[in-house]
Amino acid sequence: MSSLLLTPQLNNITGFHIEPTNICTLKCAGCARTRFIQQWPQHWKNHSIDVSDLMRFLDCDLVGKRINLCGNYGDPIYHPEFHDMVRELKQKGCVLSIVTNGSYQKSEWWQQLVSILDSTDTMVFSVDGIPDNFTQYRINADWPSIEQAMQICVDSQVKTVWKYLVFSYNQQDIQTADQLSQQLGLDEFLVVQSDRFDEQTELLKPSVNFLGSRYYKQQNWKNNYGSNTLDAKCASGKEHYISAEGYYAPCCYLQDHRFYYKTQFGKNKSLYKISDTILKQILTQSPTIEFYNNLSQQSGCQYNCPQII
Repeated sequence: MSSLLLTPQLNNITGFHIEPTNICTLKCAGCARTRFIQQWPQHWKNHSIDVSDLMRFLDCDLVGKRINLCGNYGDPIYHPEFHDMVRELKQKGCVLSIVTNGSYQKSEWWQQLVSILDSTDTMVFSVDGIPDNFTQYRINADWPSIEQAMQICVDSQVKTVWKYLVFSYNQQDIQTADQLSQQLGLDEFLVVQSDRFDEQTELLKPSVNFLGSRYYKQQNWKNNYGSNTLDAKCASGKEHYISAEGYYAPCCYLQDHRFYYKTQFGKNKSLYKISDTILKQILTQSPTIEFYNNLSQQSGCQYNCPQII
């Protein structure tokens, strides 16, 4: 696609990516949360979206819109009013996809959650390996509580997915994990090629046949082998992102602190605070329009959204 993106309009939006909270119980090596806390522990603060602010900010018809409740820094299930948020989004007619590791919540909590959801919704459990080894990446995760959560979701109307990032320690266990997912009754086993490999995660990097095109495109960009042609995530119309702190950004990639403060959205945060504005105002203000029409000039976009051939 062309790197030029026309200004997004409310009636063209098909969905959102919302991070309910940046709270998490895990310490995954490739996670932005882990990296931030390691580098600037004195600056870390826990945040959870104010549900009232969120619902007022989303000033468009939400019927049939897919809302992805997924962490950039945290795990959505630790939002203190998560059930209320889900209930309000469902009352607006949303279709929900919830991505979580699934650790530590009690069975009663999961029973309440699935009673709000329906057959259009999806629960994705991020478990990268088999019970004996997946905590090599998902540090501090808890298999018994995850398995319990999976079973409750399987027994409900919700579509239940096991998402499996491939690393060096688990690349031989894909078939075993797939068989376990079938035994547990999950609807889908999803294998994903990760690109989160640098000097801190080099030991986790799998063999070359498990590294996708995105990883190599990013390496080329890092090594100044030329600018990438963009396949912008925000062009889909479904990736309008709202952070746990309550700020709008075009996508979760650019809200990562390694890119955020180099963009219009990080430099002028006050323009994008959901408690002080509504979505329509953000999409029609000139700084936003200028950003969307100059994606090819954004280093964060070049790195995060290379066109995959």
